[in-house]
Amino acid sequence: MNDETPGLAADWTSATVQANGIELHYVRTGTDGPPLVIAHGAFDDALCREPLIAALSGEYDVIAYDARGHGRSSAPQSGYAMADRVADLVGLLDALEIETATLVGHSMGGDTVAATAGTHPDRVRALALIDPAGLLDSGRDDDPERDHDEIVAAVREQIAEWHDHTTEELIEADPELQAHVEAGEKRLAKRLAAARRRVDPAIVAVFEDGWLDPRETYPDITAPTLLIKADADKAARNQHRSIASQLPDGQLVHVDGAGHTVFRDERERATSELQAFLDSV
Repeated sequence: MNDETPGLAADWTSATVQANGIELHYVRTGTDGPPLVIAHGAFDDALCREPLIAALSGEYDVIAYDARGHGRSSAPQSGYAMADRVADLVGLLDALEIETATLVGHSMGGDTVAATAGTHPDRVRALALIDPAGLLDSGRDDDPERDHDEIVAAVREQIAEWHDHTTEELIEADPELQAHVEAGEKRLAKRLAAARRRVDPAIVAVFEDGWLDPRETYPDITAPTLLIKADADKAARNQHRSIASQLPDGQLVHVDGAGHTVFRDERERATSELQAFLDSV
């Protein structure tokens, strides 16, 4: 596959490390500040968070990594369960000789960093969960088995479709990506489209394994935690508050007008909420 994505900012670095038996690719700002690690969602990669990396780079040494099966990291045929993804992240911290870091994760990455904080509390200074996958289906009364099978099949088909198109074709066909182009953000649109073309079919195993149960994990998280949720109706917000109350040191913010891609939908508000939290811990 040709590399069709824009280059890095001049002062950022790109490298790989051996972690948990695979190669993990990451980008790093190298800023003179405490380390902050960003974990992306299921169809993104590290540089899909470029605007957030840039926004935080003035105060933090930001490390954004490609999860296994994504971006330029290894894509083995197995190892996509939650315990594997936690071991990958802890392995990254070990390889970079980072004892303690602030962890920020979106969707799939939100579950990964939450599970890491619950099982390795000594490695986590603070935690930000951005519309984590484990909260996406809270309150649904559908048949969970039927939904699970349908979602797995749809993900498999979607990845195959992305692989059949060029980056430019994906941008032209996707309203979200077109909106970024129209907003003067073609660089970001190209990053998002290229990430989708790089997603390995093996990551379907993430969906087969299922998501974290916050009721089981959140009570074990001792680090200060910000839970940033997409906009939701009153009933869903109440349920989110109930779940967030199980965080020993947690706070919940709903971002009005935002969908699941909170930081792309309402970037200024979401970034402001995150920065205010980070300044407080």
